[in-house]
This record gives sequence, C-alpha cells and structure tokens, in this order.
Amino acid sequence: MNCKRYFLMLWLLVGVVTLSMGGNNDAYRYKWVGVFAKGTPYTEQTISGSMMWEGFQDVIKRRWAEGYDLTQLKYGNGKWVGVFSKGSGWSHQSYSATERWEAMGIEIQKRWKEGYFLVAIEHGLSEWVGIFAKDSGFTNQSYERQKSLTKFQEKILQRWKDGFEVMDIEYGEGHWLAILVKGKKYGTHAMSLRNDWKKFTKVIERQKSDGYRLTNMAFGVGKWIGTFASNPPYGSLYYKDTPNISALNEEMRMASDDDYALVDLAEGW
Repeated sequence: MNCKRYFLMLWLLVGVVTLSMGGNNDAYRYKWVGVFAKGTPYTEQTISGSMMWEGFQDVIKRRWAEGYDLTQLKYGNGKWVGVFSKGSGWSHQSYSATERWEAMGIEIQKRWKEGYFLVAIEHGLSEWVGIFAKDSGFTNQSYERQKSLTKFQEKILQRWKDGFEVMDIEYGEGHWLAILVKGKKYGTHAMSLRNDWKKFTKVIERQKSDGYRLTNMAFGVGKWIGTFASNPPYGSLYYKDTPNISALNEEMRMASDDDYALVDLAEGW
C-alpha cells in the first residue's frame, strides 16, 4: 500500500470514528428537556428568562401584566427560565425567594394558611424560589425532603399509598425534594432512576409500553429520576431534549400547532 492511499484510509477511518463518537456523545451533553401533552387547559405559552433572579422578577411581573401565569420554573446553565401560560385557571399568583430551605419551609406554611398552594419550586444560585397560586384545583399539599435518595424513594412510595401525587421534584442544598398534592387521581404509579440520559429515555419508553406515562422528571447529582402514572390528567405525551432554550422555545411553538402544551421542564446532563 502506497503512502498516499494509507493516509487516505486513515483519514476516512478517523472521520467515521469522530462522527460515531459525536452521535454517542449527544446523550451526555447538557440539555433542556420539555415534556409536552395534549388535553391541558393552556391556551397560549411562551418561555422567558434572565441570568439574575432580580431581572427574572421583572420578567414575571411583565408576563403577569400580559395575562400569563408562571407554570414551570428552572435554573440551569446560568439562567433563570420560566414557562408562562394562559388558561391555567389559577388566580392571585405570587412568589417567595429565600436563601435557605428552612426559611422556604416557613414561607410555604404561611402561604398555606393564606389559601395558597405551591405550584412550582426551584433552587438555583443559592436561592429557593417558590411560586404560589390560588384556585389551583389542589385539595391538600405536602412535601418530602430527604438527603438519602433511597429514603426519598421510599417516602414517595408511601405518599402514593396515602393518596398524594408528585407535583414536582427538585434537588437543592444536598437534599431531594418532592412537592406532593391531592386533587385529581393519577391511577397507579411507577418510579425510575438512571445515571445516564440515554438509559433514562429507554426507561421512559419501557414504562410507556407498560401503560405508564411520564408525569415528572428531574436531574440531580448525576442522576435522572422520573415518576410515571397510568392515568395522568392529560392525553397523549412526548418529550424532547434540546441543546438550549431557543431550540426548546421553537419546539414548543411547533407543538402548539398540534394542540400540545409544555407540562414539565427539566435540565441536566
């Protein structure tokens, strides 16, 4: 084999390997994940964000003035991101921000006494942010917070037996947090945990084949956790992972043309 042909074959081989590795590495890159469903009350949605919480507060107030409610909240890749929706049926939406969970726990108790329920919670930049609303449709609310993931899963299983549904899962200050609600019944439940996004997507498909639909997902300390139900309060569902918020916003716009709305937002590796 002459030298020219040898280097040509080597170049082709490197190219094939590089393309293969690139495809495999997509699953391990940072991503924003949206869960889209039919049968929601939302009539219009948009995504807005800001790098600093102070700036995001202005975003919230502007969207409220336009008739939107904040239905999903995440902090990721150096940015606060919110999904704002019309048609939720909520009223009197408000928010609270604290530096420590202990203070947020007290704030949640205070809000409950005032007739509010927590509809979203997020931890980012050493800040806990809770979003509250009235007329949420919830009849009762509670939460579980555990440092041990095994203990956390055990607590969720017990809460399901007690008639609660998982509204949101979050990781912050070294603890796993689940916000639990009573109201609509989701049927039977399942939960899965994987330390790899590619493996987690296979779990989602397997649960789907078993009759369970994804109701919530979260990422923390290198692990993806998801909860599933046999009869969630919406119709057909799909998820989409995107490299950035702009791509997710475009996906949401196209999904709305087919009557899908974004019902859960997650970010991670």
